[in-house]
Amino acid sequence: MKKLLTMLLCLAMAFTCAFGVAACTPGYRGLKFRLNADNASYTVAGIGSCTDTSVVIPSEYNGLPVTSIGDGAFEDCENLESIVIPDSVTSIGYQAFSYCSRLTSVTIGDSITSIGSSAFWGCGNLTSIVIPDSVTSIGDGAFCGCEELTSIVIPDSVTSIDDQAFHGCSSLTSIVVPDSVTSIGDGAFASCSSLTSIVIPDSVKEIGSWAFAYCSSFTSIVIPDSVKEIGDQAFKDCYDLTSVTIGDSVTSIGSEAFFGCRSLASIVIPDSVTSIGDQAFKDCYDLTSVTIG
Repeated sequence: MKKLLTMLLCLAMAFTCAFGVAACTPGYRGLKFRLNADNASYTVAGIGSCTDTSVVIPSEYNGLPVTSIGDGAFEDCENLESIVIPDSVTSIGYQAFSYCSRLTSVTIGDSITSIGSSAFWGCGNLTSIVIPDSVTSIGDGAFCGCEELTSIVIPDSVTSIDDQAFHGCSSLTSIVVPDSVTSIGDGAFASCSSLTSIVIPDSVKEIGSWAFAYCSSFTSIVIPDSVKEIGDQAFKDCYDLTSVTIGDSVTSIGSEAFFGCRSLASIVIPDSVTSIGDQAFKDCYDLTSVTIG
């Protein structure tokens, strides 16, 4: 009887592995894997039958490296509380962990080069994350709606912060953008209502539309000389903004760029500016001094 049970167990495991589901290792029991087109690596394809709240993704499966987390792999996994991504993984796909409402801890391996669009969208309980030096871009909406995220470290390898990357991270209080970043996308930090300050480096050439809109706790901003365009609604409704320094290379200030900045008392617009958009300073109730040139 014992031999029969052992044989049946082995058959069950073989059947499970044949369909790309890990069955034995604690921390990823039941995860689905998909063989990649190169026939030399695997992608984590989904939660499968895994019921673990803390998942450790293996660096290998069936003797081959696990190199990516597929689009929507853990989307809406309401029980997932922590995830460890190994160094073998180089990419996190579109909406890979979106709306994992109980996710609080993410460890990202040192080989990740891209964090896909909406990868952690709506992870409302995620409090902190460290992005490794291997990452070069933070995708559209990657951390949008992470309302409990209080800190984020952006490494020097990142060159772009894409549209809505941190939109709605309402608990984020401060952030340093590294010198490697050249563009801040549309709505990248919009509605970060607890953000009081941000350092924009000289490498940034463009501040996208509504990039910092509704950052109601902002008190000051220095726009470096490298920036040529301030997008539409870039600082709209930054109610507490009292000090703005505009760099000498800015040529255009977009429509409604400082709309509703009701605490702004004075501003100097440099000679380089050739266009100021409609309602750029509308409802700036305290604005008493504007110097052009």
